[in-house]
Amino acid sequence: MRVLFATWTGSSHLFPLVPLAWAARAAGHEVRIAAPPSCTEAITGAGLTAVPVGRDVSGEEMARRTQGLSAWLGETAPWPRDWARSPETLGGEVAAVYTALAEKQFVVADALVEDLLSFARTWRPDVIVHDTVCYAATVVGAVLRVPTFSHMFGSPMITRNELEGMTGDPLPGYAALFERFGVQPPPGPTGWLDPCPPELRWPAAVERTSVRFVPYNGSGGVEPEWLREPRDRPRVCLTWGVTAAQVRPERMPVAFERTLKVLSALDAEIVLAVSAAHRDLLGELPPDTRVAESVPFSLLLPGCDALIHHGGTGTGLTALAAGVPQLMFPLAPVLAAFAERVDAAGAGAMLDPADSSDVEGIEEALRTLLSEAGRARTTAVRTAMEALPAPADVIPLLVEAAAAR
Repeated sequence: MRVLFATWTGSSHLFPLVPLAWAARAAGHEVRIAAPPSCTEAITGAGLTAVPVGRDVSGEEMARRTQGLSAWLGETAPWPRDWARSPETLGGEVAAVYTALAEKQFVVADALVEDLLSFARTWRPDVIVHDTVCYAATVVGAVLRVPTFSHMFGSPMITRNELEGMTGDPLPGYAALFERFGVQPPPGPTGWLDPCPPELRWPAAVERTSVRFVPYNGSGGVEPEWLREPRDRPRVCLTWGVTAAQVRPERMPVAFERTLKVLSALDAEIVLAVSAAHRDLLGELPPDTRVAESVPFSLLLPGCDALIHHGGTGTGLTALAAGVPQLMFPLAPVLAAFAERVDAAGAGAMLDPADSSDVEGIEEALRTLLSEAGRARTTAVRTAMEALPAPADVIPLLVEAAAAR
């Protein structure tokens, strides 16, 4: 069987696909990952075969489509708590944001679809697995009549950005992608593959196939020796995530500057997890602070007692898989949607970024998370995650769909 994976960008949307791609290859199937040229190094770094398709959409092009996304980027007042339970009911502001998100993806899909279809016609995949908003792949699946699976990235909700009001007819920009090739948009993918644990999900109108979240946070890595050293204080890891650094690469988010100052006043060993590109943003650090530069979280977090982060799904799910409690300061609605569910499950705590300088509040939250009861709740979620089907267990579903063509 030939399995074509497709994504539109790196890290947070590529990385969730990697364990399933590994599983398909280990089962003896041919695997390719198609993505824009900028993703090639990340794909080959995962030991997989990259197929560069289309072009990378420029920042200028993207900016023209993201003028309505200030609320999504956390630049306006926070959305109501639990907004992700049913975003389609929250009125004009939320609907406008989701339409803007869709329009951005239509631009990306337009830049990829011709090359992706050309490759697929030559390589002739038996099944396609794509990031949930990689719309170019849905077009290719419809044109070639290939079973197409939408792979989620850890979000607790399924939102149909491409539909009017997230529940209606296809948006004109989405329909136009298919009309170019003389086909109609399908009602949905062949199936939804979801690595978000059921305990964290909001109900959805579609049936999802659960797949265990297997952490992949980047290629290789060397485990620092100090992770194995005994410690007499809690080891607390602080990170602000790849996406946050990409949105504002020139500085550390204010919330984390404040939190770092707070942690320096606590009796804890501090670990800052950063990429090599952002090491210089840190400036002068408090005493007894370690810097873990480009260390994958799957290596780093098992040696930590708690994690403080921005609410990213890849970061948060890796912490859950390691059984590490987490304190989250979500910087945008999409991050709050995940952080709220972890908080509700008792496996973490969500605080308003405005409270990131609250010494007593942060200390109390960490004390609760590190208590016996707090650790037990985190362990319960980890145990439930481990009981889900491994990526290898999902491969027969792909084989069955391919055979039924």
